[in-house]
Amino acid sequence: MTAWPNTFSLGDVLLDRDDAESFRVVSSAVGWDDGTEVRAGLQDRVQQSGSWDATGFSSSRKVALEGFVQERTGAAASALKDDLTALDPRLLYPLQVIDVDGVSRASMARVTGAAVVEWVNPLSFRYTIEVTAPDPLKYGSPQFGATYLSGAAGTGLVYPRAYPLSYGVAAGVTPGSITAPNAGTAPYWPGLRIDGPVPNPVVTLAETGDWVKFNGTVLAGQWLDFDLASRRVLLNGQVSVRQFVSSSGSWLAVPPGGGSVSWAADAADPAAKLSVWSYEGAWS
Repeated sequence: MTAWPNTFSLGDVLLDRDDAESFRVVSSAVGWDDGTEVRAGLQDRVQQSGSWDATGFSSSRKVALEGFVQERTGAAASALKDDLTALDPRLLYPLQVIDVDGVSRASMARVTGAAVVEWVNPLSFRYTIEVTAPDPLKYGSPQFGATYLSGAAGTGLVYPRAYPLSYGVAAGVTPGSITAPNAGTAPYWPGLRIDGPVPNPVVTLAETGDWVKFNGTVLAGQWLDFDLASRRVLLNGQVSVRQFVSSSGSWLAVPPGGGSVSWAADAADPAAKLSVWSYEGAWS
């Protein structure tokens, strides 16, 4: 693909810029707009036509970037070259692309092909660099929401009676809910945190019926971090409590079109809070 006029950045390195100080352009980004490679898993039938069916999976996303840089001074050009060659393959960097309409999509990627620089003159150079995103999805702008639980006293029947009858609000706990958007084409897993005190909290995605429950009490001052994609649950961000978690469905994956994340518990406390980190959307 021809990347221009999109704006690319890799980590803290801005790869597209056009002003009095600098002209930078990503001229090619093969793999960014493409579908990822497929691991089909199909096996040929022995002495028969065709193959045995098997579930396919998407591989990681590889993006080959090519670009051109021209700086106002040789020192600035050398500094940008150093920034590119200093990208550490041990780290994940956000590869972000903002299109002409201001829509942002990003993936977390690591360098799998070091930057190769070809100097044109002391002020400008061409470069290539390859990055790979272990998670092949591209995510929109991050979103955040939080909600609390509240105790609900029963209101009983409404008089004078009218049909259909209203039995009021049952005694117990009123669940809080948060909207998790998804304007994209692929489901994604949000991030959750539950702050105590709260006994036996359960989080549900209304659109799919998925739920995840912690069978125990989160005490005051404690919290649970849920990595729903990896199905990992940590107490206070350190101790795994996965053995106390039960679930149904696909661990709250937000489908295209979005969903409503709600929670309930055996009792309500004003300090108990559910936090949800989601995205504007996810694209394959």
